[in-house]
Amino acid sequence: MPKQGKWSVGENRFDEEGKNPKQLTIFIPEESIDSFCRYVQSLRSKVKPGKVYNYQTKENEDAQGIYLNFKGKQGGDGAFGNINPANNNASIPF
Repeated sequence: MPKQGKWSVGENRFDEEGKNPKQLTIFIPEESIDSFCRYVQSLRSKVKPGKVYNYQTKENEDAQGIYLNFKGKQGGDGAFGNINPANNNASIPF
């Protein structure tokens, strides 16, 4: 990616009922959006089983998808880290 992104987990300022007190925020700089999208699309070959929550049935259900894992650390305002995926596939220009 031309410029690395970042992620953080902190307090959810919009949670008024206490059901979701935390929020994950992901920031991708404008000049890195295209390369980040190409990276995510390149992961189609690494689809794995997982679970997602269905709000209509209020149950977990099986789904196929990708996992995005980024390293991070704990800070005063919560967990945070950078997003700068390695280019492990030379045919995909980042």
